[in-house]
Amino acid sequence: MAAFTKDEIIFLLHKDGRKFITDYRSLDEIEELIDPAVFFRANRQFIIQLPFIESIRSEESGKILLKMKTPALPEIVISKEKAAAFRRWLEQ
Repeated sequence: MAAFTKDEIIFLLHKDGRKFITDYRSLDEIEELIDPAVFFRANRQFIIQLPFIESIRSEESGKILLKMKTPALPEIVISKEKAAAFRRWLEQ
């Protein structure tokens, strides 16, 4: 599994790009169940796993852009407000 994503309903994205519909109602619900050492809530649409991050780019605005190894995932933006928490998560 590579990530969870929200697009009207919650999908689990497999590392090969396949999407599976879940019964979860929100990413908040999933966030309560998962291990925060393994998963990170990147934004309102994505919960990601470290092994599936291909590259990380910091923007001058303070945002972080993630390119994922999974073909089904777009570039993921982490806000400047969450950037420090993301960096701490990476260092674990």
